[in-house]
Amino acid sequence: MKRKKAHHLTNSELVLMEILWEAGRPLCRPDIIAAAVSESGEPLFAVSSFHLLINDLLAKGYIRVTDGTGRGRKHARSYAPTLTRNQHFALQITRSSTFTPEDIPDIVCSLIQYADVGDPEPVLQKIGRQTGARV
Repeated sequence: MKRKKAHHLTNSELVLMEILWEAGRPLCRPDIIAAAVSESGEPLFAVSSFHLLINDLLAKGYIRVTDGTGRGRKHARSYAPTLTRNQHFALQITRSSTFTPEDIPDIVCSLIQYADVGDPEPVLQKIGRQTGARV
């Protein structure tokens, strides 16, 4: 069975996605540009490439256009993610050419280990509730 290739996000695309994920609501261009500034005041991606980034993310299926918002005399398009941050990272793993479902227990154990979870029992219980599996 051939797997769908995972869409790699460039650093700039990932920055834009992080802005949308953090906002938790659709954002229009001015809102995204305003949020795309580091603590030192440097832009996190080239503003001139905004529309290229948006079009690439639309083509990859990571964002969708929502109802526009009124901005003065213009009607700005708003953008919302089509998947969560965690779904994105899960796709990166599961669409790897070497991934098999048998890898899942090792991946979960590694996540618990690297996240430095003190007591993994609540995490495992939540996994059980969300999947309907007994843990």
